[in-house]
Amino acid sequence: MKVDIISAVPQMLDSLLYNSILQRGIDRKIIEIVVHNLRDWTTDKHKIIDDTPYGGGPGMILKADIVSKAIRDLRKSNSLVIYTSPRGKTFNQNLAREMSTYEHLIILCGHYKGMDERAMKSVDMEISVGDYILSGGEIPATLICDAVLRLVPGVMSDIESANGDSFENILLDCAYYTRPYDFEGEKVPDILCSGNHKEIEKWRLQDSIEITKSRRPDLYELYKMSLKNKNS
Repeated sequence: MKVDIISAVPQMLDSLLYNSILQRGIDRKIIEIVVHNLRDWTTDKHKIIDDTPYGGGPGMILKADIVSKAIRDLRKSNSLVIYTSPRGKTFNQNLAREMSTYEHLIILCGHYKGMDERAMKSVDMEISVGDYILSGGEIPATLICDAVLRLVPGVMSDIESANGDSFENILLDCAYYTRPYDFEGEKVPDILCSGNHKEIEKWRLQDSIEITKSRRPDLYELYKMSLKNKNS
């Protein structure tokens, strides 16, 4: 299996990825891990990979054109593209076992406030490693690598066989967008360019509700309960 990791701070991964088990798999040429700097896909002299969000607000957003270009260059016919995100499916052992059957993984490390929603079409799966906030997706990427690659046949010896191994608020975050305004025919929602901050906040709340309802119904039920208690 090969794993390509795309990161805004690739130097973080050098000291995290390699341990006795994974290094054994690398030495045996059973697995391969390649770390890429997202800035290598930029074309400007400052190597800018992020921009401010349309509609205002704190934080920076990874640009759709840069992210999409990186994934397209690395993707193969047998690739599974993963984005580390608090909005994703919760990572567990069953998912690790499923992912270990793939020949090629691409892991995009989340960073800053989030990623332009239009780049999500290049992603096959969003994965969260838990309901807490980290500075970036590098630690989740190494966690996923460790959990998945140790299950690849031949990485662990028979005696170490893996077969016996056992948010600030309730809602998930809404979709975000940044420049360019028009990316491959998909434009930023008009409300985010309106300058009407009250309506923007209403849109973001509703989008958060819909995303939470579809991706984390357990959190959505907690949200409804909190509203009921608040209004009682």
